[in-house]
Amino acid sequence: MRNNNKTLVRILLVAGAIATPIIYAYEYGPNPGYTAAPGDNATGCIASGCHTGTVNSGGGSVKITASGGTTYVPGGPAQTITVTVTDSTEKKYGFELSARVDSSPKTTAAGLLTPTDALTQVLCTDGSNSPAAGCPASTGGTLQWIEHTLAGYSKSGTPPSYSYSFSWTPPATNVGTVTLYAAGNAVTGALVVTGTHTYVTSLQLTPGTGGGNPNAPTINPGGINPLYSSATTIQPGAWAQMYGTNLAPAFTLWKSDFATTLAGTTVTVNGKPASLYFVSPTQLNFQAPNDTATGSVPVVVTTANGSATSTVTLGAVGPAFLLLADNKHATAIILRGDGSGAYGTGAGSYDIIGPTGTSLGYKTVAAKAGDVVEFYAVGFGPTNPVMPSGQALTTYGTATDNIQLVINGKTVTPSFAGITLAGLYQINMTIPAGLGTGDVPLLGTVAGVTTPTGVVLSLQ
Repeated sequence: MRNNNKTLVRILLVAGAIATPIIYAYEYGPNPGYTAAPGDNATGCIASGCHTGTVNSGGGSVKITASGGTTYVPGGPAQTITVTVTDSTEKKYGFELSARVDSSPKTTAAGLLTPTDALTQVLCTDGSNSPAAGCPASTGGTLQWIEHTLAGYSKSGTPPSYSYSFSWTPPATNVGTVTLYAAGNAVTGALVVTGTHTYVTSLQLTPGTGGGNPNAPTINPGGINPLYSSATTIQPGAWAQMYGTNLAPAFTLWKSDFATTLAGTTVTVNGKPASLYFVSPTQLNFQAPNDTATGSVPVVVTTANGSATSTVTLGAVGPAFLLLADNKHATAIILRGDGSGAYGTGAGSYDIIGPTGTSLGYKTVAAKAGDVVEFYAVGFGPTNPVMPSGQALTTYGTATDNIQLVINGKTVTPSFAGITLAGLYQINMTIPAGLGTGDVPLLGTVAGVTTPTGVVLSLQ
């Protein structure tokens, strides 16, 4: 128990303090309850037996800054909180901070305070160190106080100021406004009650989506679509894309593990976590989670710097062909079981369908009558069996709705349509004669919904 250690040090110090001001071991950190929060000592450590003077009168200050600005995201990622004590006339600096829900600040902790180094520690009401999950009721309540340690005090001798940083995880739900209360002390380093300065401050945070932080993520208008498509309806379980700014600190690709967090970025669709395939500052791809909802639903992207919210339409179907790099040609291959394809080997050989040549930056071949082709798409409806989101598949699911392709105005019925990889549709057909040559328009229909126009298939 941390409190026992501090008591022992205090006894030893007081025993040697004959005829001098009483010396306390607050370089180890104060007892809980000295932040000027409601219910705490209103003057910080003044009148607590450790410091004297008038609060906020020493010519310095204490300041709280949060990585999320002045907002928090309910259930969102942890923020970095920094407490800076400034006083050019002193030599050592300490602090104590508590996070409270404004509707009941004397009794209700707001979120979770966590040290990120050996310079800070978290206490419960009874003075014990807080477990990682927070203070249990058995400690006298769930309130937390984070403060400097002896290591932090010892390292803080860098006038005119010193900063302590730690982690704060916001409340899981929207609890309204919350306030961080902090007291800071600046001392001579002699560990006596006189000649010290105490400062108090607070920072109110409101539930929001970024809080004006310039590094907070944003989602472009109309920036959420089925993967590689301009369609606006997404089928649960299908892959989708998001465009914006500050969506992630760097390009990061999943490890085939259906991660719901990549590089600190998360996405929820209608409040449900989405699997992320890759993230980058301006684009990310995600798999929409399982959901029975239809219509407009919220989509929230969250990073360490805040969050952004947009909407997308969920539908039982949301058909769209995956496109090649030019965002025009449908992604499709010609199977070459004889091993003659430009890609793959042996029975797995294939060619990518596109204008014959390398105009797209890699070798493509226009399809001809008799070629067996596979199209890749998303959102062509439910399957049997159902293919769940967020996990690798052990079998494939056959489409339960009637799917038709319209190539250059002529309707073709696929020989197979279904989900063969997580969130990804495969549509097989043999190219019939009489469909024309060159880049011809391609459409797909399912349950009365048609894929976006402007997609083409190369034929010869």
